[in-house]
Amino acid sequence: MHNLRSILLLILLTTLGAFAQQPFLDAHQWTTLRDESNGAAPYENLRYLTTLHRVPATADFEQAAQFILQRAREYGLSDAHSEQFPIDGTKQYGLMRSYLGWTVEEARLWEIKPQHLLLGDWKTDPIHLADYSHSADVETELVDIGNGASEADYSGKEVRGKIVLADGVLARVQELAVRQHGAAGIVSDMPNQTTAWSGLDTTIVRWGHLDARVPSGFAFMVSRGTAEALRSRIRDGEHILLNAHVKATVGPSHWTVVSATIPGADSSSGEIIYSCHLDHERPGANDNGSGCVTILESARVLARLINSGRLPRPVRTLRFIWGPEVEGTMAFLATHPEIKQRLRANIHMDMVGGDPFKNKSVFHVTSTPWSLPSFVTDVGAAFLDTIRTAASGYAAGELTVDSGIVETRAGGNGTRNELIADVTPYSSGSDHDDFDSSTIAVPSLYLRDWPDIYIHTDHDTLEQIDATKLRRIALLGAASGYVYASVTVPQLPALLPFFAAQAEARMAQAFTGAQNLIENPQLEVGIAWYEAHNLIDQTLQREIGTLNSIVNFTGAPASSDSAQVKFHANQASDFQSWIDAQAHARGANGKSPTAPWSDSKEAKRVPSRVGEFGPLTYQNDNVLLARLGKEQYAKIKLINSEATQMLNVRDQSELYAYEIVNFVNGKRSVGEIRDAVSAEYGPLPIGLVADYLDACVAAGVMEWK
Repeated sequence: MHNLRSILLLILLTTLGAFAQQPFLDAHQWTTLRDESNGAAPYENLRYLTTLHRVPATADFEQAAQFILQRAREYGLSDAHSEQFPIDGTKQYGLMRSYLGWTVEEARLWEIKPQHLLLGDWKTDPIHLADYSHSADVETELVDIGNGASEADYSGKEVRGKIVLADGVLARVQELAVRQHGAAGIVSDMPNQTTAWSGLDTTIVRWGHLDARVPSGFAFMVSRGTAEALRSRIRDGEHILLNAHVKATVGPSHWTVVSATIPGADSSSGEIIYSCHLDHERPGANDNGSGCVTILESARVLARLINSGRLPRPVRTLRFIWGPEVEGTMAFLATHPEIKQRLRANIHMDMVGGDPFKNKSVFHVTSTPWSLPSFVTDVGAAFLDTIRTAASGYAAGELTVDSGIVETRAGGNGTRNELIADVTPYSSGSDHDDFDSSTIAVPSLYLRDWPDIYIHTDHDTLEQIDATKLRRIALLGAASGYVYASVTVPQLPALLPFFAAQAEARMAQAFTGAQNLIENPQLEVGIAWYEAHNLIDQTLQREIGTLNSIVNFTGAPASSDSAQVKFHANQASDFQSWIDAQAHARGANGKSPTAPWSDSKEAKRVPSRVGEFGPLTYQNDNVLLARLGKEQYAKIKLINSEATQMLNVRDQSELYAYEIVNFVNGKRSVGEIRDAVSAEYGPLPIGLVADYLDACVAAGVMEWK
């Protein structure tokens, strides 16, 4: 009996590996993509990238771009070239102000007295020098100012002309210590990207960057262990004398973006764009060398198979770009409005190769925001499920190494681990924010590792990377992109039932959330009833939008999904009836709930977007802050002091702000926008939404109709 079960399981897993891609790919297409994918090639490409300190607009970044360009040409991609986009701190690309370039010749930090000790040298370990540090040659005392990000940290301390030791947010320490109190520079052990494991390894050096627009100051980054030793000695009465030497300039320069394509069969059908960010401090293996080499591998696989005729040429063109994070994407799209108009979907990879047992990471397929419902997430999730199932089958000894998609070739053998992965709601923080924003509206399949205990540190090395995982994610990316580029109207009868099934599952999840709301004792019954209804209503609109997206993508008649839409509408109606019964059992009155903002005049106003395109926050620019100034920006309730406890605890303010802007379409009222973001992230007071939109109007990016 045991042998029979094993045989049946083997048949099931083998069948799943071959046919699970229906209705997207047939068995031959899937196995062709799988067998061509390689983890050794991206691993070896990553080996070179980790030798470069890839800060944007620097010589090392240019070397990295040239390397990617060379590989793209070797791999048979078309129109492979690089472009330069001028930056000077004021030039705009869409809504985003450009930043500045940075050139470093040398930088060293020595302790002179009472010890003679090298604390950091740019030549051997450039992460020790904070980005955009200015030239300096000083020998002076080190003063411990604690956090250094508030005025109270300077009380009773003379820091003028001194070097300060601080662990606060570096740009804020720069503003207070250097600009306001006259310090010469900073020694910092500022934590960033904190996780549950942060602080356990005190030898890690984390990178930092100063505000390039501030005309003076420098900072050296040291480990927590080094900083604590210095603090202890200062507390014990030692006078520590440091010598800091920096030879660097900040000024106008350019960003470089590499691009290449695999032409589609019909140039009028649009393009699918793959993106990543090539910039990062050395070594920057997972963040984000891994994303760069993995889309390069997806490109190699697709180019080889399509150009050789082993896969049919897709209808749409596949485009690949490598540039500085967020900024390169905006510069590219602003300079190429004709390409921006042709884009139909995006695959973005930012940290995809970390060994989960070393990095403590989980791989995520990240959904598009509710403001941009799209079928692209379900396609990526389906491929993830197949790869994850195959990996589990191999790890358990039930599948072959090829079926398990394991990298065993030369150049860094991969692990035989399972793929620890899931599908998550929208999360911000990389170039997909640009694509998913409402004025660009290109749905993004965002692939990422999180958490990663070595992100932004000198420990983010090749040793933390798994070649097997690189192969699996390259396959996921290649398969997803090929589907996006190939899907046409004749496939809809097979596709719509699949997407309807995914929508049905999400509707059921939303119903569970609505039940929790209606039974929440902290909410007054009328409000709980309304929020539960709103969650079901908004989820229905999201799922209808997802179905509509595949219909619109293929150019099919708008009514093609009418049967599925009707089914989900009936499903939602049943859910609402059950919610009503729960509400009445709890003491609610009336046939339907009333919006908590129904008597608010501000809720009835309708905002619309004006001006240039893009979201309102970028890598090095915040549109509202730049236009309103610090004092007025600090008064925005959603971002600052009047945010609710939920926002403060869950740190959701930026997500709410992003989606509030995205839901503005010139038709939705403030109340309707409030309901949309409340369903996505949790109930939000109408006043916070109205106040944030008022700030957008004051900044000139919106107007009231």
